[in-house]
Amino acid sequence: MACKGQGAVVAEVAEACSLRKALKWAQDLCLDRIIVESDCANIITAMNSDLPPWNSNLGLIISDSRMLMTSFLSCRFQHTRREGNSVTHELAKRALHAEADEHWVDDVPEIVVHLVMGDKSNI
Repeated sequence: MACKGQGAVVAEVAEACSLRKALKWAQDLCLDRIIVESDCANIITAMNSDLPPWNSNLGLIISDSRMLMTSFLSCRFQHTRREGNSVTHELAKRALHAEADEHWVDDVPEIVVHLVMGDKSNI
C-alpha cells in the first residue's frame, strides 16, 4: 500500500497515520491475523505499550490505532531496522508523488517484489 502524501508533517505523525491507515485497510479486507512492521521504534513501542498515549495529535492517532487493533484475532507490531525495510522507504517516496492512494492485494508492482527479495537478504 502506498498512501498519497499530505504535505510536510512530523515523521512520527506520518508513520502513525500510515499505521492507522494500514490497520483500517486490513480490517476492510477482513483479515484476522496481521503483523505490522515499522522502522519507527517510538510508534512500535507506543502500540505495544499498555500506557496511555501521549496527550497530543500523535496520541490521538495511537489511541485510534489501538482501538482498530482490537478488531483482529491477532495483531502484532514489530520494529525492523531501516536496512531491512527498503520496501517501506521506497513506497513512502512513491507516495510523495502519487495523485491518489494505491492498494495492491494479489499483483504488486515489480519494484516491490525486487525490494522484498533484497530485504530478505538483509534480515
